[in-house]
Amino acid sequence: MYDVENGIRISGTGLWLDATKKVPFSFISHAHSDHVRQHKHILATPQTISLIKIKTRIGRFTQLAFGEEYNLNGLTLELLPAGHILGSAQILVRRENIRLLYSGDFSTENNVTAEQCEIRQADILIMESTFGAPQYIFPPKWIIIEKLVLFIDSCFNKGLIPIILGYGIGKAQEALKILGDLDYQVSVHPSIIPVIKIYEKFGVQFKNYQAYQGEDLRNRVLIIPPQFSRGHLVKQIVNAKKLMLTGWAIMPQAKFRYGADEALPFSDHADYNQLIEYVHKVNPRRVFITHGFNQFVHDLRREGFIAELLQENPQRSLF
Repeated sequence: MYDVENGIRISGTGLWLDATKKVPFSFISHAHSDHVRQHKHILATPQTISLIKIKTRIGRFTQLAFGEEYNLNGLTLELLPAGHILGSAQILVRRENIRLLYSGDFSTENNVTAEQCEIRQADILIMESTFGAPQYIFPPKWIIIEKLVLFIDSCFNKGLIPIILGYGIGKAQEALKILGDLDYQVSVHPSIIPVIKIYEKFGVQFKNYQAYQGEDLRNRVLIIPPQFSRGHLVKQIVNAKKLMLTGWAIMPQAKFRYGADEALPFSDHADYNQLIEYVHKVNPRRVFITHGFNQFVHDLRREGFIAELLQENPQRSLF
């Protein structure tokens, strides 16, 4: 059942999928704040539960590791890695011989701080399409990393302080992992430290970093969440140059949107080609798009799939 007010509910179970308002029982695909609500009962991976607890008080929760099965009112639930951030999950719901897959936010690109996305066949696919338009095709990640390194080295050569702007959960940790492994010395905004500790708890190892406490930043990289980019901390740093990491950087002038000097299309979402490839691998009988670009529905239809926007048919039964 899709409820335009709250999101997606699995009929006959009371289980919601990334419910947008507080409900009795909801699966939460990952720990980004736009997906987290204070539901009475949460189903998520142990990683996601740990990350949510940093900022949000939660009541009852059920932790389900990747590959484990959970039985609920005649359904079998299984969480699959989504490749978006640490612990991000898709949910596969099986009822008799019908399989429904809900993607949540996902990426099929390799991410050194997230579990590799796992794709399964399903009869019904409910998916996001954040970058579901042909203009959103990202360069290979190794090219983006090369440009990131060039930015940092150019700053050092000019006596500038490179400041990398990355979201506090996911992007910041991926950037830290990459730069630390390349032997850069990194300072990170103190707000990121609790998240890093959760990543370390689940086996992601970081090198060459410390919490920023006003130390001399010469020949050091500073990583901070973008909401702090215009704050007092940054204003105190002379000769700073800011680089934003975001998939939206594929669009011209994106750096001005984030108050940065430069921007790179460093994304933890699937790009247009990866979205299309993902649907082909799932090979569903029907595809429902929850958000993103409306045009993506027509593109999937041209690929031979029966696809529609979920918002077109509120309060309908899907499964």
